[in-house]
Amino acid sequence: HHTLPQELEDTYQDAASNVLVALCRYSWREVAQYLETELLTGVFPHRSLLYVMGILYSQEELLNKEDRRSWNNLLTQAFLFTYYGLILQAEDNSANVRTHVRALLDTSHQWPKQREGIALTVGLAATRHLDDVWAVLDQFGRSTPIKWSLKSFSIKVPARGSARPTLPPPPHGQGFEDLRWKWASSTILLCYGQMAARAKTRILPWVDNILSRMIFYFRDSSWDETLKQSFLTAILMLVAAISRSEGAHSYEFSQTCELMQCLMVLMEKEQQDSLCTASRQQAMQVISSLCALRPPMDTDRKSRLLSTCLHSVLALPLMDTLEKHTCLFLEPPNIQVWPALG
Repeated sequence: HHTLPQELEDTYQDAASNVLVALCRYSWREVAQYLETELLTGVFPHRSLLYVMGILYSQEELLNKEDRRSWNNLLTQAFLFTYYGLILQAEDNSANVRTHVRALLDTSHQWPKQREGIALTVGLAATRHLDDVWAVLDQFGRSTPIKWSLKSFSIKVPARGSARPTLPPPPHGQGFEDLRWKWASSTILLCYGQMAARAKTRILPWVDNILSRMIFYFRDSSWDETLKQSFLTAILMLVAAISRSEGAHSYEFSQTCELMQCLMVLMEKEQQDSLCTASRQQAMQVISSLCALRPPMDTDRKSRLLSTCLHSVLALPLMDTLEKHTCLFLEPPNIQVWPALG
């Protein structure tokens, strides 16, 4: 349609937008997801996108109250982060990109939508400014608030005989439990995942550096569901980016063993009373992809990995649990010894 006169092109875009608006009456979430996906590819006409957003925002009768609230939240969160990232992506001045990315990282990391949105903006900016974004993330990770958040919320105990690291005092007005920073490491993990997802053909030279930072934040941050899911989400994005790279089959990865160890720790922390959890499935999906990469694992590591996976999904009840149920037997067996072979 680009060869048509401008008036006809405008009419076409308005008509296409009206179709999407009509579809929103029945399935606005799918339309919103489609709009965002197409915008990120740069293929979908931006004018149509703005038209649809304007119509849905101005005509209250198109959506019920609950859907309108969700749509408005989407407008103020995901789309704004997307636009911000695209603006930074188009910026030619590297200093401006660094300034804005750092300013965004210095905001609150308390809520999931904030963490996801910040990571999306950072990833979009990295599409064209990978070196600059990497430098800002590295500098941010070494800043005083992040150091304090890692030490304040981390459950890790220093090894015996080792001295606790000396840290500078916390920033003015910030206590040990400032929730703005508690989950900043989860944001950073998501940022690295988005960077990997958008690096495309440049992923291989960066993959070991990105992996090393992901592993660091996984090990040095406090363990909770937020960290676990952010880590898995970021790793899945990285693995997907590697799988799309033509040279991955011949590339020697230096961090896969360390990553495997993190994934085994993650699976060991999963609840034993739930056979099928999303986190366990995601971890095994990543492990399956890593097994196809070079260098191949040695036999001992394969054995430990297989043992961890099997134990995670086929674990027997705890001894205390078995002992509580021996009363159901007329002659309770001794669960501490192997039965005699007949």
